[in-house]
Amino acid sequence: MLLVCVVALFLSSIWGDGEAYGQIKGTHKSTGMFEDNKCASGNMSGWEWFLGKKKQVLLKRTYNITGNPNDSICVQGKFRPIVYQNNTMEKTFTYRNLSSPHVLKGTGVRPWPIAKFSLNFYAVSNGPASPRRSLKLNYVNSSLLHSAYGYHLPKPEWIFQYCDDDCAVMNVPSKDPGGADTKKCELWVRMDSGKTPNITHWSDDNPCVKYFSTYCYTQHPTEVYIPRLCEL
Repeated sequence: MLLVCVVALFLSSIWGDGEAYGQIKGTHKSTGMFEDNKCASGNMSGWEWFLGKKKQVLLKRTYNITGNPNDSICVQGKFRPIVYQNNTMEKTFTYRNLSSPHVLKGTGVRPWPIAKFSLNFYAVSNGPASPRRSLKLNYVNSSLLHSAYGYHLPKPEWIFQYCDDDCAVMNVPSKDPGGADTKKCELWVRMDSGKTPNITHWSDDNPCVKYFSTYCYTQHPTEVYIPRLCEL
């Protein structure tokens, strides 16, 4: 109970009074242009977005990682999660580090860093208080269970701001201490296992990409998924 209260206070400090998912900070207006936002309507949650056999791929982020940008590209969750009853799942993430010193013995192959995390989901309000509006599992924090080959990315902590069947925009609280002019966000997409993102589909007129560009505006977002380097 104490942890839930702390999470609620933390989220309140980020959004401000009356601010909710599906609203753009500073406007306090309903996002009619983002009516496909299932996380705002309550038709989907962050928990549901990570369930199942889909593969998740990080396309862009609006913050920098320490070191060379090419040392943290191609971030993805390839494998089906292990799901527990207490709103917790084990999820494995991997990425490519072009400067990695790790080499598989006898092969010359540089393995991708990999790590398994325990993702803990919490129910938070994604809209104005209403007896008919149920709380959705849209806040995520995590703990590291295992890592290999020099995995150094920060452990996941997300607030789902937008989601539809194939795409999600997450605020990253650890990179967004509040008061910043630009939200620190990640743009993720998901697809069937074995497939790769269709980059032409994720153009500026896509509702999810448009939300990312509006809510998380930055002049030069970091491209994390680079087809020629990630599709090997």
